[in-house]
Amino acid sequence: MRMPLRLLCLSLLLVGLALPPAQADTLIWRGPTKPLTLGLSQDDIAHVEFPEPITNVTLENPDYVDALVVEGYNNRAFRMRSLLPKMATRMFLTGASGNTYIVILTTDVPYRSYVQIANGLEVDDLARKASSGFTPMDLIRAMALDADVPGITRETYVVPNWFRGSNMSFDLAEVWQNPKLTGLVVHVRNEADVPQEVNLPAITIPKTSEWGQLRHASMENLRLNPAGAPNDKGVLFLIFAR
Repeated sequence: MRMPLRLLCLSLLLVGLALPPAQADTLIWRGPTKPLTLGLSQDDIAHVEFPEPITNVTLENPDYVDALVVEGYNNRAFRMRSLLPKMATRMFLTGASGNTYIVILTTDVPYRSYVQIANGLEVDDLARKASSGFTPMDLIRAMALDADVPGITRETYVVPNWFRGSNMSFDLAEVWQNPKLTGLVVHVRNEADVPQEVNLPAITIPKTSEWGQLRHASMENLRLNPAGAPNDKGVLFLIFAR
């Protein structure tokens, strides 16, 4: 591989280094406009692996960093150290796929001895595909179990008294989403001094065009005890489809 900058050999000592440890820190690359920050040290060597072969490298300040392409990794791995006790510079790398990786190399963040860079765009795409076959019932089950699902984003979205009805309060707590479905976790409280039943068909639910149409509503216990008594609260799950 031909590099357009001077990639300095670290030292003869580097040749005798053992392979990096099995455990690695992971940095997620989210695209060419999202630089990665990597901490280097003047005293120790960092081993950095990219998710694909690197075909071109440009180092902004070659006098700041000592870098070596590591044999046996198909041009995916580098070993680097800082040449100064305090410095910051940028490294621009082009992958075989055409992806551009911008890495900020600096002594101002903690040094990491072994770093693997993962392509977050590919991970996100696989997660979206994995969740595309997710049914509304699958989403209700995941929300009820409070179980994370690949491809489903979860956002805490606390809106007290999101809506009210028949002496009941409905508090929005969480929003779960994939490209096709939106699931809402709603906490329901009985504010009356008598038992009440949550009448799902009669509830008027706030909605936005982003969510689509309400398709399913589920609640484990529709009958709530009087306010202040045990079981005067419940959890309602709402599923919208786009």
